[in-house]
Amino acid sequence: MESTEAPHGPKAQDPGDSWGRQTNLDKLVSLIQREPEARMDFECNEFIQFLKKYIEWFSGIKNELIKEIIKNCRYLKCPPETVIIKQGDLGDSMYAILRGSLAVHVIFETENEKECYGKVEAAMTKKKFNRNDLGNEVAQKGSGACIGEVALIQENCMRTASCITATDCEFIVIDRALYNVSVKDFIEREFQDKTQFVERNPLFSSWTPRQRNQLVISLKKQKVGFGDRLVRQGQELDGVYFIFKGDLEIHIDSRMYKRQYPMFYAELQNLLPEMVGKNKRAFQAPHVLRKERMAGHRPQQLCILGANESVGSLEMTLGLDTYIETAVSPGECELVMLKRTQFERMFKRKYAATTLEKLREALAQKLCLYIYQSEPQNTAFLKFLNMKLMDATVLQEVKKSKHARARQEANIGQISETRTVEEKDIANVLKRLHMSSESAAQLPPEDMSELALAKMDRRLKLWSEKTNMNGSKLAELQSSTLHLNLGDNAG
Repeated sequence: MESTEAPHGPKAQDPGDSWGRQTNLDKLVSLIQREPEARMDFECNEFIQFLKKYIEWFSGIKNELIKEIIKNCRYLKCPPETVIIKQGDLGDSMYAILRGSLAVHVIFETENEKECYGKVEAAMTKKKFNRNDLGNEVAQKGSGACIGEVALIQENCMRTASCITATDCEFIVIDRALYNVSVKDFIEREFQDKTQFVERNPLFSSWTPRQRNQLVISLKKQKVGFGDRLVRQGQELDGVYFIFKGDLEIHIDSRMYKRQYPMFYAELQNLLPEMVGKNKRAFQAPHVLRKERMAGHRPQQLCILGANESVGSLEMTLGLDTYIETAVSPGECELVMLKRTQFERMFKRKYAATTLEKLREALAQKLCLYIYQSEPQNTAFLKFLNMKLMDATVLQEVKKSKHARARQEANIGQISETRTVEEKDIANVLKRLHMSSESAAQLPPEDMSELALAKMDRRLKLWSEKTNMNGSKLAELQSSTLHLNLGDNAG
């Protein structure tokens, strides 16, 4: 029998330590290397719970079906640079990765799978194999992942991607016959749910069937129950969660943002110090301050998100490394999750440009809700994120004007120039005019920050009118003395 190497499987602590899990994996490999008739029932039963925790697809499958897989699966070991799945080929098996990692490649140049298969075959006949000839790398899969299941959902279904081993790999192989009696119902139901989500979500309406299918394959279904916390504010970003069914409560602690995002917060203080200054309140009675401090130690519940809303997409879009909010499920909630690396790969492609634009607009609207639901003194950073989404060009102009002013002051020996009375009068008149965004270039450089704040205020006001929210709170949330014409676009 073939000897096995040190495992590369997922880290896990329960049950037992990592050495215990490695030993279980070695024993499982030893068992499935035998012929099916030599695998005793009591031996198969021993690995049911282990395999349900080790292979991500198997967690929701009944014990007797896991036993059937262990009893009748095939073992496969491959060296690096082995093509185990070819795009355009007919699928007859799926693979669960026990050890090692592989790359998933897709040829996008043609929608015809037979042409893709021809290109794959041609690439494999070359004297020097180059995996890039198999198309763009769209994902990487490691120990515990499954591949190839999509082609088994229908008879005579072609492979939609090629898979090439990056390291020595060991697999559990499930052929169509075993698939039909074990995981078929579970996988087909999950695939249908993911397909339904993608087809109904307006973000992906402009994608081709091939592009939507790649997204479906990349998504992972997940469930959370009553009181379960999906993500915690400050937790490292691992991907984007889209709500398929159910709701999520959103909580934020605005006091954390200065420590959580020091570079963004420093940029806010440098570009728009007047907005941060508005957080400082006038004198208040000691008992009021004490009450506010006590309340401030608890994250504030802002809102409830529903179907098609997402958690993590704002952070991915702005390049933040941790979640800005805590998401808790008030009941059973079904989600589909796109890992961070897959989001970065898919949403940076040309075909995703329209989707990113739609996503930015939706996120700006969601941030308006967060701002409106927050205490006025806690909104500065949320407003700044909104500006980063929608007014990046204006913020760049603010930055340039401040640098220009700093250079000017340095050139005259830090002596500030004083405006004439006439210049001050002109500036005050400009601030009170109803101006379109096209008029921004006509503003003096000193007023670019006012323009950025005014555009944020306008967007918040338009959102309030569109959603029929109580407009009386808007006065407390205003940051600018400059007023822009509401007939202009909010962006």
